Amino acid sequence: MGELMDDPDCSKELLLRTIRQLASINRLVARYRTILKRRILHDMLKEPDRSYHLVDMGAGGCDIDAWLLRAARKLGLTLRITAVDIDPRIIDYARSTYGAVEGLSIRRFDLLADRLDEPVDYVFANHFLHHLPNEEIIRLLRIWQPLVRRRMVFGDLLRDRLSYLGFSLLSLFYRNSFARHDGLVSIRRGFRAGELAALARNARPGLPCSIQRLAPGRLVLCMEGNSTEAPPTPDLCEKKH
Repeated sequence: MGELMDDPDCSKELLLRTIRQLASINRLVARYRTILKRRILHDMLKEPDRSYHLVDMGAGGCDIDAWLLRAARKLGLTLRITAVDIDPRIIDYARSTYGAVEGLSIRRFDLLADRLDEPVDYVFANHFLHHLPNEEIIRLLRIWQPLVRRRMVFGDLLRDRLSYLGFSLLSLFYRNSFARHDGLVSIRRGFRAGELAALARNARPGLPCSIQRLAPGRLVLCMEGNSTEAPPTPDLCEKKH
């Protein structure tokens, strides 16, 4: 069985409650602030006078985007974010919650079919790749990497028993939503480091990338964009700890 919130006919009430609860879960365990500081904001600080554009794939409720824009402003950086999702109910919720945030554009978008008509410096996604079958992950990376000037960063779930047990306990606090069921399904659909590296190599052979493991139960795939201004990572899908 797949994730209940991916079903277009699922309960809207439970779906939106899940989105609100995921904002809390993200703050507790997703490590997105660490990932974005190390992989995106640090890179932007190399040229702080430039303007940057980031696409957030599968942005959900856009709580991460709102935080990133605040963090960029505190550092004196100019950043715009295009947050995309496929579910119109989630888009409506995100717009009602964060639609007034300066620098944030929220769009319904099919990442495998639609195209942006403006340059993209960064792509970020949190817990998005595991929603896709492997062939669509490969296709997504093949389509988007040539469009990205600096870097693509994907934070996703490590598939292991400790992650599953940990979320089994944490999710007891998140009731009357899809959070527990979908979170456990997500971990089962997550990745081992070698699997994620193989998908990246298959999509863009020879392209420098890295896989980093972060506690608790996180993998970070970082792929360089097509600009020579962005320094490559040292080795092809080097594993870091």
